[in-house]
Amino acid sequence: MRTSLRPGEELAAVVRRHIIVLGAPFALTLFLAGCLIGAWFVRRPRVLPAVAIALACSAAWAFWRWLAWRSDLWAITSQRVIDESGVLSVRAEDSPLDKINNITCTQSLWGRMLGYGALSIQTAAEIGSATLETVARPMVLKETILEQQERARHHLMARQAAPFTAAAGQAPDDTKECPYCAETIKARAKVCRFCSRILR
Repeated sequence: MRTSLRPGEELAAVVRRHIIVLGAPFALTLFLAGCLIGAWFVRRPRVLPAVAIALACSAAWAFWRWLAWRSDLWAITSQRVIDESGVLSVRAEDSPLDKINNITCTQSLWGRMLGYGALSIQTAAEIGSATLETVARPMVLKETILEQQERARHHLMARQAAPFTAAAGQAPDDTKECPYCAETIKARAKVCRFCSRILR
């Protein structure tokens, strides 16, 4: 991922398109490799060079598609969903978690069998909506976004309630600061209710 995280931002998941998008160029490259082996035994003067050129072009196409697949990703953090793509240039779009209104997951029969689908994210931000096509494990991605949204709400509510809790005369000895997320929790807590990490 080439997008830098903001201070206090945590990376929850990084997903890419399903590996099936690489099927056509790699299948063609393997087919032409087999043809090249066959042309070697046929030993016709023009067949072998033609197949070799076709194989080189196919291999270059497959390599470029692999680079595009590596660069095209979606990252879910504690603050936003990042849509990042581009091999030579970089395009990155952010969808803040608090602006996401609706998430729709669509999977065809083949998508359910092979584990890919489309995810449509509707937001109240400037970009309006974003569609993630042929994404791997779309249901897991959807649940991860919803989980991060819920955690962000808890953090916001805790910050808003902190002044009122202090004004109510809560003894400072009853609380402590989580060493992982810096949120205020009970002094005897074994698990942080904000970041869900186990405390020692």
